Amino acid sequence: MQFSRVERAAIEAILSKSVDGIEIVRTQFAAASVTARDYTGVGFYTTISVPLSVPPMPDNKELRDALFDGAAACAKSDPDGWVFFKLWADGGYLVCLEACTASGSWPNEDDIEDVAPCDVYKDNRTRSSDDGLIPDCDNRFEVWRMNTSWKSLLATALVALIIILVVLLLVSVVV
Repeated sequence: MQFSRVERAAIEAILSKSVDGIEIVRTQFAAASVTARDYTGVGFYTTISVPLSVPPMPDNKELRDALFDGAAACAKSDPDGWVFFKLWADGGYLVCLEACTASGSWPNEDDIEDVAPCDVYKDNRTRSSDDGLIPDCDNRFEVWRMNTSWKSLLATALVALIIILVVLLLVSVVV
């Protein structure tokens, strides 16, 4: 699958920021492809695949904040209809572009123009991009849910398996 016009514009706007390590992320984007696109009614999640032959991005907070602060645009059919974009990375690689409206339902993508980068926002009232939580777009960022990436789910499954094995071992010792 290819990136849509809006996805491409949003990612290019985010990657136009001048922070250390952004060149590596640009290289990843040039090699990336779309593996899935999930519309939520108020936005979408686009799953991104980057070949492992491309180097991982450095682990620096300024770069994570630049991706997390993302980009914004206004839908021309609704001057108050702001849409926002964030890039997510895991293990040094781009994994997802998230899009969400500030209010209402997701506009027709032909109405979205002039995507511009958001400034890296330094304020302790906002959530950090590395706190293990990701925004729940279905609830318009009012609720935060646990990260459900495959690595996070695998780690949770392994912990559950270890607990089950310990319980079975204890039961067999008692019996």
